[in-house]
Amino acid sequence: MDRCRMYLDAGVWGHDLGTCDMMFIPVCETKHVHVVNFAVGRVEILSSLPLRRGNNISSATRRLSVAIHKALHAFRVHIDVDVSTFMHVQPHLVQQLNGFNCGILTLKFMEFWNGATLTTSVAEGKLNMYRLQLVVELVLNEGNSFRDKIMASYHL
Repeated sequence: MDRCRMYLDAGVWGHDLGTCDMMFIPVCETKHVHVVNFAVGRVEILSSLPLRRGNNISSATRRLSVAIHKALHAFRVHIDVDVSTFMHVQPHLVQQLNGFNCGILTLKFMEFWNGATLTTSVAEGKLNMYRLQLVVELVLNEGNSFRDKIMASYHL
């Protein structure tokens, strides 16, 4: 539970997570995003691959919801809701055609998910462009301590 503190601390995030409508939790093991949608009382599983056992929600995913509920209550975040009882759904989203696009698809799902659908369609044919955009955003981000050095070396 102590390891959760940094992820739930309002001082770290700069605002109280108790005011958030949704919480996005990337899950590396099953390569999906676990969205706790407080506003509608639902956990949305955003996955570019079918979860284990087809499209059924796995017991590991349900255990994650219980763990999230315990962590939130331990640190007094969204104590008025019981995440462990939320309905689990897996919306139909673009499915990857290989074993390596899950990371970029996960990022795009998080960027475009509004709690009911993707606000912008994610196209399998644009994945290389999405990767290039991500690299540019990371390199040019003002928080990148190497930004100025990179810009100078490429005369930008």
